[in-house]
Amino acid sequence: MSTEAGPPLSRPRFSRAQIDSTLARLEGLFGFGFALLSLPVLSASLDTLKPEWAWGVAIVTFGSIAVAFACSLVGRGIRISMALVALLFVLTLLLWPLAVRTPDAALGVQPWLWYIVIVAIGAAGISFPTRWAAVYTVAVPAMFAVLRILPAGGGVGWELAGLDAVYALVLGSFVVIVITTLRTAASQVDAAQTLAARRYADAAKRHATEQERTRVDTVIHDRVLSSLLAAARAATPADRTLAVQMAEQALVALHSADAESDGAADQPVVVLVERLRALSGTLDAEIAFEQEGDLGGVLPARVLEGMYAAAVQAVVNSIRHADPDERPAPAAPAGNVGPADTTAHLDIEDTVPLAPAGPRRVTRSIRMHGWGVAGLTVVIADTGAGFDVDAVPADRLGLRISIRERLSAVGGAAHVRSAPGAGTSVILEWPDEGVHA
Repeated sequence: MSTEAGPPLSRPRFSRAQIDSTLARLEGLFGFGFALLSLPVLSASLDTLKPEWAWGVAIVTFGSIAVAFACSLVGRGIRISMALVALLFVLTLLLWPLAVRTPDAALGVQPWLWYIVIVAIGAAGISFPTRWAAVYTVAVPAMFAVLRILPAGGGVGWELAGLDAVYALVLGSFVVIVITTLRTAASQVDAAQTLAARRYADAAKRHATEQERTRVDTVIHDRVLSSLLAAARAATPADRTLAVQMAEQALVALHSADAESDGAADQPVVVLVERLRALSGTLDAEIAFEQEGDLGGVLPARVLEGMYAAAVQAVVNSIRHADPDERPAPAAPAGNVGPADTTAHLDIEDTVPLAPAGPRRVTRSIRMHGWGVAGLTVVIADTGAGFDVDAVPADRLGLRISIRERLSAVGGAAHVRSAPGAGTSVILEWPDEGVHA
């Protein structure tokens, strides 16, 4: 018997991979923006730079940013391209003194690389581990400050160079902290979603297993135990033949227990009406049948079978126990009762001892009320001896498995109202939204 755990969960919409991709695209976009801001400064400083170095540094810097942005768009090679931006920028800072024509020619001119410092730190934050990104965030502003003090970098004093370094350090640290925080949060969300998905799958598997167990317990109680009791009490050839037939039906029921699946086609409510009407006219006891309300809808096949089987259980319990002096053996319901006949053959000892029956004749009824799309209610009532509902032991299968859990498994509910000497009413409702009757 299958115990499917349910449909797989959809892929999380918020994940570390998506955060990395978004950060890389923003890094590439802002990199282009800062590169554009550096063009006027680059144009103004061309006279201080060697032509081959000026164009070479520009092509390497802007080209690496363009490659990183393209990789972020296609979602491939993001970390490598961002690491290339960060490393090439460090190399450019180290080689910058070789790019100027003469040291004196660059005095008072700020290198245009200043506009790319934050872009390089952001690229390091995306591509490097957090520890190395922190080292990069401190080292690059310090290197730029040293360059600013050198004649090739403008020859400024320590105060201005330090101010530039602090500005780059503060802004770069903010960028790296934001990147690290978003990545950490996304990783935690991914871990939580993975754990939730695993727990959901485990819970769904346990629920499916419990439903299978309940279904098998129901078949065993309704068919197998009844067959064994019939065989034990068989005193005539006819009784033995009936016991054999019941045993064969029990085997078929066990093999076909998986046929009650959620994929079965919906059935009209009138099918259940006709089956309950046939039930009331088939058994030896006299049972009145009433129908009212809107019964023109449809029911899932499992719900219909569960309602019918629970009703049969309740009727048979009434016939066996409502009046100890009136105990005809119920015949198996005949007629068109459907292929998944779950008629119960119950054990007399499966309920608590009943109060003595009164002298009046016991009357029984099946009343069915349709609530349209809101569901339906079936009430099986008798005027018999009744019993104390709270005194029913929890381990008795007749009421718990064959009625209550059978209804619960298909989204319905069963309620029993009874008291010694006051008769019994079994109320079956679907869906489980409170007793309508």
